[in-house]
Amino acid sequence: MQKKFKKYYGNQWLVAIVLGVLVPFGAQLLNVSGLNKVIWLYLVVNSSYMLYLGYITRKNGLFPLVLLIMPVFFTLISTFWLRLVSHQYGFYFGLLYIVLSLFTFLGDTRDDPDENMIPVEGGFHGLTEAGDEKYAVPVDGGFQS
Repeated sequence: MQKKFKKYYGNQWLVAIVLGVLVPFGAQLLNVSGLNKVIWLYLVVNSSYMLYLGYITRKNGLFPLVLLIMPVFFTLISTFWLRLVSHQYGFYFGLLYIVLSLFTFLGDTRDDPDENMIPVEGGFHGLTEAGDEKYAVPVDGGFQS
């Protein structure tokens, strides 16, 4: 069971359901003010998770469509179906979550495992060999005005 849970990205599905559906539902049940919901729950908590998810997706080599699970739950279920989130900003928060996750997914590639691989057989070779002639290259590219 645990292998299937991990294979089908069970953690991401679980967090997407919690942050995309249960958090807006809980905020509505607890009568959290609209400003606090927007700033703390939707902007800070959900955006932070999406930044983290983009980084983990790249670092662990997860399937990139995992980045769409939480925004789709938030936008389609919470905003349009259950109407837990206002239409004025629910759709745009879904787009923001996708953009934030793509920033960290496509952004910094210093930990990319393919970065230090040599792409040619036999490694890199020097550009100049002994006996090569050196040519002077004109500064203006050889064109006269």
